[in-house]
Amino acid sequence: MKVINLTLVVIALFIQCSLFAQKDELPVIKANSIMVDIKDDNVLKKNYWRIIPEYKLDVYTTTGKVVTFYTDLDSITFIINPEVSKEYDFIILLNEKDSARTQIKYQKQSRDVKELITNSFDVYTIISTNKPDNFNPRAINQGIRHSMSFKVPFGKSDFSMSIGAGIGFQNYYIDALPNDILPASMRSDDFYFVKINSFSDPKISYKKNKMVLTYVDIPLELRYVSKKGLKISAGTKIDFLANSFFKFIGTDFLYGTDDDLKIRKYNLKNLSKYQFGPIIRIGNEKLSLYATYSFTPVYNKNGGEKLNPICVGLSFTPLN
Repeated sequence: MKVINLTLVVIALFIQCSLFAQKDELPVIKANSIMVDIKDDNVLKKNYWRIIPEYKLDVYTTTGKVVTFYTDLDSITFIINPEVSKEYDFIILLNEKDSARTQIKYQKQSRDVKELITNSFDVYTIISTNKPDNFNPRAINQGIRHSMSFKVPFGKSDFSMSIGAGIGFQNYYIDALPNDILPASMRSDDFYFVKINSFSDPKISYKKNKMVLTYVDIPLELRYVSKKGLKISAGTKIDFLANSFFKFIGTDFLYGTDDDLKIRKYNLKNLSKYQFGPIIRIGNEKLSLYATYSFTPVYNKNGGEKLNPICVGLSFTPLN
C-alpha cells in the first residue's frame, strides 16, 4: 500500500513538473546562418541581427506593433501589445546545437522634435479701420506671413501652448501719396496723405501705388486639437517693424515728361515701431481660417494719424 502511495506521489510530481516546464517553454526557430533579417512593422532590415549563443540574453528593442525575425531556415512573428507584455522571448537554435535566447522588447517611442514644430503660411486681405484722411485702400489689400512655432503639450490632453517667430508683409493699395515722397510745393499742411489728383491737371494715371510694411513677429498661442481633427488656436502676437517703403509707377507729375515716373521711398516717417493684438485660427490641422487685429495703430502720435488693420484670410500648415 505504501508503495502504491509513493508511486502516486512521484507521478503527481512528474506531471506538475511537466506542466511547469511547458508553461515556461519558449518558442524555437532554427538557423544555420548567424545573420537574421528583421521586419519591424513595414520596414525590412536585411542582415540586421547577428546570432550570438554566448550571450545570456540578446535584446532587440522596438517601437513597432508587429516584429518578424527571418533566419535562413525559419521565421517567427510577434504582435506587440504593450498592455499585455513589453517583453517577448524566444530561442534561436543555431546548427541544431547552440541556443541563443532572444528577446523583443517594446520601448515607447519618444516624441520627435519635428512633431512639435509647426510651419504656417498665412494669406490674407487687410481691412483698414481708423483710417487717416485721404487714405482709401482698394477692396483687396493682400498680405502674406510665414511663421514657425514650437508646441509645448499639456501632458496627454488635447491642449498645448506654442511660441514662435514669423515674418509678414502688408500691402496697402491706395489713391493718395504720403507727404514723405512729395516735393515741398505739393505737400499738404493739413493731411499726411494727399490725393493723387488734387495737385495736378490733367489727372494722373498710375500702374502701381502702394505702401508695403514688413514686420517680424512673436506669436504666443493656446491650441486645442480634438480627436476628430478640429483645431482652434487663440493668442496674441507682437509685431516689430522691420522695413517700410512706398512705391509709385505712373504719370510723371514731377517733371512733366512722357515717361513713367518711378518712385520708391524707404523708411517712411511717423510709423509705430511695433503692433500688438490678438490672433485666432479655426479649422483643421492643415487649413484654418485666420484673423488678427492690431490694438496699436500703424502710425504713431507724431504723425497725427492712426490706422488699425484687421487681417482676415487662410492659414496653411502643410508640413504639420
